[in-house]
Parts: sequence; C-alpha cells; structure tokens
Amino acid sequence: MLALSAAGALLPLDAQELSSVVSDRVGSAEGMVPTAVRNDERRSSLDLRAVISAAYNNNIFLSRLNPESDLVSRTAVSLAYRHGDLKNGDGGFIQVAYRPTGVIYVDHSHENRIDHQAAITAGWRGKASQITYTGAVQKLGDATADTGRPTDRLEFANELRAAWMPREKVTLELAVGNRQSNYSDPNLFDSRKTYGEVAMRYAYSPKTVVGIAYQAGRFEVDGADSQTTQQVTASIDWQPREKIHATLEAGAERRTTANGSRVNPVVAGRIDWTPRQGTSLYLTAYQREEASAFYAGQNYNVKGVTAGVAQRLGSDWTARLEAGRESATYRQVSGSGSGGRKDQTWFVRPALEYRLTDACDISLFYRISENTSSAADFGYNERIAGIELNYKF
Repeated sequence: MLALSAAGALLPLDAQELSSVVSDRVGSAEGMVPTAVRNDERRSSLDLRAVISAAYNNNIFLSRLNPESDLVSRTAVSLAYRHGDLKNGDGGFIQVAYRPTGVIYVDHSHENRIDHQAAITAGWRGKASQITYTGAVQKLGDATADTGRPTDRLEFANELRAAWMPREKVTLELAVGNRQSNYSDPNLFDSRKTYGEVAMRYAYSPKTVVGIAYQAGRFEVDGADSQTTQQVTASIDWQPREKIHATLEAGAERRTTANGSRVNPVVAGRIDWTPRQGTSLYLTAYQREEASAFYAGQNYNVKGVTAGVAQRLGSDWTARLEAGRESATYRQVSGSGSGGRKDQTWFVRPALEYRLTDACDISLFYRISENTSSAADFGYNERIAGIELNYKF
C-alpha cells in the first residue's frame, strides 16, 4: 500500500539509521551502527549486534578557543525486532529497534555517559485502509555545533497516520504528529512542534509513486513567541531499475513569527545506486529551518549534502568514503536580538573494513571535519582516528 512510504518517511527504523532518527545534519552520525532488520520474507525476525570502537579525537568538545583531546571508547548493543510485513499483506505489523551506547573518556571521565536511541513503527493494514504509528526517542550528550559544547538533551518525535485507498492507485492520508527537544542545561531553550498533514499519493507505475502534501503546524520555543508554519511539498519515490532507488520531497514553507513571515524552501532527498556488484553509492540533500538552543528567539536555516561510496576489494575487504557539506544561517525571529551568525561545515570520512567471518568485521576509520563560523566563540577543527569491531549474534 502507498501509505507506508509516507509513514516511514518520518523516522527510519533500520538500526543503520538509528543514529539519525531525529537529525541528519552533517557530523551527527558516528558511523557506529550496523544494519539490523533487513527486508526479507520472514514473518518475524530478531537481530542483535554489538559494536565496539576506540578513537582518538583532537577536539572532543568542538571548541574553537580551547580544544581538548582524548581517547574515546564506545560500546553499543543494537537490538531490532520485526513481526509482520510493513509493505504488503493484511493485518498488524511492528518493527522496533533500541540501541544503548556506553561512551567512556580516558582523560575526561566526568563526561562518561550512556546514550539511548529507540524507534518504533507499528500499525494495521486492511484491504483499502491503513493506520500507522511511528515514533523515535534519543537521549544524547555529545557536543553540537549550535551550542559549541557538550549538550545533554532528550529528543523525540511521534506521528499517527491514517490512509485510505478509494481507488487502486490513489491513497489519501491524514496525519498528526509532534517533535520536541528538551535540554538539561537551564540556559538552553527547549523547543516543540505540533502539526497536522493531509496528503495524496498516486502510483503512476509499479516503480513510481508521486504525491503532494499540505502541513500546518505550531512551533514553540522557550523564551520566545510561538511560530506557525504552513508547508506544501511534492514527492516522488522512484525505482527505475533494481540497482537505483531515489526519493525526493521538495516544496516551500511559510513561517510566521513575531518578527514577520518568510517563505523558505524545504528539501529532503536520497539516491542509492549500485552500478555493479560490490560497488554502492548514495547521495542525500536537505534544507529546513530549526530552532537554536543557544540563542534566545533565533532560528537557523540549515541546508546540506552528503555522499558516500563503498567498494568491495576482493572477497573480504571493503573501502568506504563519505563526505558532506552544510551551511547554517541564523536570524532573529522573536525579540530584539541581531542574529546573523553563519556556519559552514564539511567532513570527509574514509574507512577500510575487513570481514573476519560472516558475523564479524573490523574497520579502521579516519574523520576530518571543520566548521567555520562568523561568531568569534564558535567553529572548530576536528580529527578522529579509530578502530571499530562489529559482531552479529
């Protein structure tokens, strides 16, 4: 049924993507999580994996003025369970994933913590209708580019989506949802968004689904006046061949704030391509507006691209390369501040992976990233080099 493409767009649930269920910004993922539940023909499946890494980081707090280095180890266990078919057939379905990650610093032991990430998709499908709940939650403590320091936060998102198929190729949808970010530091600003959406999807062919959606929402940030949003987007899910899959949602958002209204583009897209056996590539692009946790009454417009390639070398070796670039522009939307901060971020991450057994692999990776900011106290240079062991039980 077409409805699943929309329901799944809110939050990915494969454990490979668990680290970015709320944010896909450049630099947000550590590359730690293996693939968990795969889309095979089993009615039920349980997947358990462990990942252990150790890495030297020359700037653990993303500081421009006082960078500090440390050896950081991470131990994660990712558990994923699936029952039912999320794409076809009638009846109920559920897919759930959970990953706790222990983070240990050798020299900065007071920063030791356990991060938690979880996601769920559950619902029921009939002959011409479907209802799906999608949710995710993250409890994180890493440093962010917005705050420029370690930031303990709880992020979650929920959506309930109902779909009706009045004709064979047409699906009508109605959804309500919310997103929220809560910070432990009382000097940072919590934010929350509640929205409703109506959409129509059309299966132009078995390999092409197009759609249009209208979303209206209310956005609230502590210490600032509320904001309202209206968003219109068009989407396409296209798989012309087995080796190519592209999804794109693009449109415009009108955001009304205490300091006026403004129309900005919104984009979320991804292309996956496997040109030949052993070679895979991907490209993503995004643009949206977010609330600053650091500046009172300010939003920032973030846009970026990421790309990656994986090449198998022989039977046991795989070389990987990922890179991305992002810009963030701040503006005052409530109150009398000036805004104007601009950040430019890029990263490159090569890695070499060796398969020890069918259930175990080990990889060496290096990550270089740089953030150039117009604000004197922000921006950073970061270098990470490490080793990672991945085991599937």
